Amino acid sequence: MHRNSRLALGRLAALVCASVVAVTGCGGGDDESEAPKPTSKPTANSGLVPVTQACDGLFDEAIAKEAREPNGPGKVYPVKTGSTSHVAKALREESARRSTPEDLCTLTDQAEGKELLAITVAWTPHSPPSGQSVHYTTTVGPEDAGRLLVTCDIGSGGGTESGGDRSLEFAMRDYFTVSDHSHAKLLIASAKKITSQLKCRETPEYPDPKVVAPPPKRGLR
Repeated sequence: MHRNSRLALGRLAALVCASVVAVTGCGGGDDESEAPKPTSKPTANSGLVPVTQACDGLFDEAIAKEAREPNGPGKVYPVKTGSTSHVAKALREESARRSTPEDLCTLTDQAEGKELLAITVAWTPHSPPSGQSVHYTTTVGPEDAGRLLVTCDIGSGGGTESGGDRSLEFAMRDYFTVSDHSHAKLLIASAKKITSQLKCRETPEYPDPKVVAPPPKRGLR
């Protein structure tokens, strides 16, 4: 009877082990493949942010919605650029008066990925049409999606005889292909940030984006 009892107990232990091996394992095996898988998420997209958080909040929700439709990304990777004050300081320097573009905002689909949108600013000898301090130009194609000329006299050392007879040109590349109205909004908002830092002798008279580039009709851009 003693031998039979031991056999019965052995069979019972085997059955218990078989019932739980899929969950906990039995016998303390060394197979690492049964170890719990890591739960941490990949870090490849750690730099992605919502469009509305990019470039110091330059994009409002309406523009961000356009950027997401129909197949655009909801998040973007902002390429590191100088702060507004840093760009303004660079523009005040004589070397910058030679039309070298300064990056204001650059967005890609991921780190070192394809460009989605970029805004630059540079000094230019061109001026807005007579009587205007700001002039928006609609352009065609993603490589030249919009331009904004802004008169900004910051005093002597402007690279001309008169000491300040130059303008700032804000330019945009856009592979989101948002509306022309959004282009105007983004360029005007960018220009306001820069010229407020430069303290132009005469405050530029910025137009309403709705006037220079009316919002698209529903379903159109």
